[in-house]
Amino acid sequence: MPTLLETLSSSFDADAVGSIAKALGADSSAVSKGVGALGPMLLGSMAKTAGAPGGADALTKLLPQDGGGLLGNLGSMLSGLLGGGGGGMAGGGLVNQLLGSGVNAMGASLSRALGFNVMPLLGMAAPALLGAVASTVKSQNLDAGGLASLLKTESTAFAANPANAEAMALVNAASDAGDKAAAIIASYGADWTKVSLGAAAATMLVAGSDLSGPMGTMKEAKAAGEALLSMAKPAGPASVISAAFGGGMSTDMLMQLRELAPTKDKLMDIVASGAKAVAVRSPAEAAAYKATILKVAQTTAEASKDGGFLGIGGTLVSSDEQSALDAIKAALA
Repeated sequence: MPTLLETLSSSFDADAVGSIAKALGADSSAVSKGVGALGPMLLGSMAKTAGAPGGADALTKLLPQDGGGLLGNLGSMLSGLLGGGGGGMAGGGLVNQLLGSGVNAMGASLSRALGFNVMPLLGMAAPALLGAVASTVKSQNLDAGGLASLLKTESTAFAANPANAEAMALVNAASDAGDKAAAIIASYGADWTKVSLGAAAATMLVAGSDLSGPMGTMKEAKAAGEALLSMAKPAGPASVISAAFGGGMSTDMLMQLRELAPTKDKLMDIVASGAKAVAVRSPAEAAAYKATILKVAQTTAEASKDGGFLGIGGTLVSSDEQSALDAIKAALA
């Protein structure tokens, strides 16, 4: 019987890997290495969770009711990735539950090593692996204890195999980055939410100041996400920037903002409060944090021309967008 990781690997066949690589602008070989690292990283985290009191029961509740359902939906997830660009994660909330608060830094570590943004791929791998786990649990009639034993056995065996040394080096580096990020996040307490949402709030302030239509808004969102990843890429694994923005701009961020900041004043409060928290707790990174917010805001404003016709003429940054930029700069001062 194939292992969980073998099942996961087989679901990402050559055609799927090629399509993902095209969508992400990456080499197929790099995407294959990504799958080879993301699988054991997820499996190891799940094994750790299952070994804690009540952890196996919590994991069991995350499993899809239809054993292979999520694994079989790989095609639909791929369609979403191809249609939505490279920014968000199809299984973003699920990924956070499986990998914990340091997920952005983990993704950033792998992205630097592999040369492409792995977060969309991670958003596909997580539900696919859970689908494989669900199928095994059902076929072997495993209880919570049996699930914990299965995860530990397979994770340990993979890590101990010398043939997997390259993949485990990537996993260990990412896990170390995730642990450091989790410690940073915990030190901020409730303030971390505003720190992590600062860039997304700035994006929404600029994009909402002068609506550019559906196509313009899509361009702005994509440009903002790319700018955020670019600013986070050189950040160290133990940095606030990596912990907050290493995963880029996710749909989870935007959903949180809709609930926490339904008005422009509240969005601006998040921008200002996040920067203030970093200045107090991580003063050495305060300038880099503010520069990241400003870069994302400026990129959003310049992503789509306002006015003109079919891309001809128009203004790169409208007066309303400039007003939003000025207000953001003032909030960060």
